[in-house]
Amino acid sequence: MIDKNQIVEKAIEKFLLLGSKQVTLDELATMLGISKKSIYKHFPSKKELVNTSIEALIASFRKDADQILEMERKPLKTIVLLYDTVFDYLQRFSPPFLCELKKYYPEALVIYNDFRHEFVSATVIPLLKKARQDGSIQSEVDLELFCHLHLQGLHHRLLGPNYLFDRYTKKQLIDYMIVNSLRGISTQ
Repeated sequence: MIDKNQIVEKAIEKFLLLGSKQVTLDELATMLGISKKSIYKHFPSKKELVNTSIEALIASFRKDADQILEMERKPLKTIVLLYDTVFDYLQRFSPPFLCELKKYYPEALVIYNDFRHEFVSATVIPLLKKARQDGSIQSEVDLELFCHLHLQGLHHRLLGPNYLFDRYTKKQLIDYMIVNSLRGISTQ
């Protein structure tokens, strides 16, 4: 018997690959070898399944990020490792994924955007402040502005019309988008 978590796992896989609009509940049920009614037992609507899938994806990322944060390292190295994980997740997003959330599942997009902002404000900015305290970042840098300019809109640049993952390696993108940005405010 397929449980709720297995439905969510398969939904995430297919939504990221094809986009949330392109995957029907009938197709999802067929892939799982269950009836559509079995999905409706756990999710009253596709909207609820999409929202739950986004929440599960965020929970998975948080678990991975927590493992990085538990290790003692210099704050700037921690930020690079966190964004390496961010890029791992974003690489799984198909180009239409976020566009379809915006158009068809705005509540799911709000969940995703709230998380992005919370991640930067509650995780990245404190690490940048710690780096400034240890002398690794120039004291006059406005950390909020830095994050707004360099970190907040990464997904738009990566997943936009030019879908950068098709043209560059993840390492190149991290070096140019994260490492070089951090070097620009670094004292070292």
